[in-house]
Amino acid sequence: MDFLDIMNQRKSCRAYDPGKQVSREDLLKIVEAGRLTPSGCNSQPWKFIVVDSPEAKEKLCDAIVVGNGVTGAPWRHQVSAFIIFVEQKADVKQVVIDHYHDTQRFAQGDIGAACMNMCHEAFSLGLSTCVIGMNDQAKMEQYFGIPHGNEARLVLAIGYAAEDIPVRKIRKPLEEVCCFNEWK
Repeated sequence: MDFLDIMNQRKSCRAYDPGKQVSREDLLKIVEAGRLTPSGCNSQPWKFIVVDSPEAKEKLCDAIVVGNGVTGAPWRHQVSAFIIFVEQKADVKQVVIDHYHDTQRFAQGDIGAACMNMCHEAFSLGLSTCVIGMNDQAKMEQYFGIPHGNEARLVLAIGYAAEDIPVRKIRKPLEEVCCFNEWK
């Protein structure tokens, strides 16, 4: 399958089949896709925590609800497995630190790239995903032993879609998001 075909077909899933579990073998393939992702200065500023036991999933379902009871994933209890993306201190070249005065300049983009590579690997395995951006950092630290100062940036929900609902992708036209040689 052509990569652009994959991009056109892959969608965020918000209805999972709770009776179908993702195998550890497939979860490790998905993590491998993240591990192989390029990163700024090859810093690999990530740690991936795979959450697939019933007890750990219940904790995660609680941790992705923020203080006022809001969640971006009301369907979270249907999900077979999750992967937590924890930002690590990036080991970047001194020139980056000198210029930006920041070791984490590229870290969030690197984590986003790793997450999308994992989404595409999951799709290639016949699985569905959804990226969740909201979480309670204190609960993430408490429930999963994440050291203070290491931000849980994203959570990736992984499972089998409950049903295949065709989705028409709504994207800005190419002319609106792309120009050559100067801003237009």
